[in-house]
Amino acid sequence: MAIKFKDGILFTIDKSIFSPLVEEDDLEKFFRITPTIGSAASGLIADARVLIDILREKAQEEKKKYGEDPDLRTLVIWISRIYEVYTRYEGVRPFGTAIIIGGLDPTGFHLYETDPSGVFQEKKAAAIGKGSKTALRILGEKYKDTISKEQAIALAFLILKETLAERPQDVPTGEEFHIVTKDGFERIDLDDNIEKIQKLIKIAESSSKKKLPPASADLEEFLSGIKGVSSKVVLIMKERYRSLSDLKGIEEMELVSVPGIGKATARKILEALKDL
Repeated sequence: MAIKFKDGILFTIDKSIFSPLVEEDDLEKFFRITPTIGSAASGLIADARVLIDILREKAQEEKKKYGEDPDLRTLVIWISRIYEVYTRYEGVRPFGTAIIIGGLDPTGFHLYETDPSGVFQEKKAAAIGKGSKTALRILGEKYKDTISKEQAIALAFLILKETLAERPQDVPTGEEFHIVTKDGFERIDLDDNIEKIQKLIKIAESSSKKKLPPASADLEEFLSGIKGVSSKVVLIMKERYRSLSDLKGIEEMELVSVPGIGKATARKILEALKDL
């Protein structure tokens, strides 16, 4: 499962260890593609490793050729084409794995879900594999565009409790959180860091009860006065920023990371800010 929050993406990994003889660390379901892009896989993990290696090579090729980190959508399109090719011909089988890919590229944070047919979609949150039906139901009910890192962890923890309750009691589990931000990756093993998780959940619960002050009139007036900026974008920006001063020094990458705002709208806002 993956949840996109304000300044990053949270991946939740459930390893479903079916034997006490298995070394948990040797079961790999999360993979780093670049220093700020990661992926989670479900299904045939051997197939996933092949595709991840292809993505890593493509990312290195793009970096070497253009001198900057690859665009995440470019990587997703590339791997989806490979998926699709293996559905066409006799004598080959389709890849038996679905992959969630997410992270930071030059345009901001993005999250994509891919499947063996070659279809891909950009998502705000995604879940694949066992328990995904329950996870997607809860995500649909509780996910908000303004979700914070702590709130994303609390939501992921809630979903884990619901999905694990559906599993036979004699099945050992191994859960991990992998959090990617502009500073890179952070890994949290739930078995080893339960106190840290509980602390983050308390922060999330307190922040959800605390009401944000209303957005200032000058911010709404400024955004509404920009030609081509819709009322929907104004509402989204008011949820994220409290006053016009919050936009001081903002960069295009941060604006594009706001759900519902594309490059064109971000540039209009930046141009208007220059005239202040």
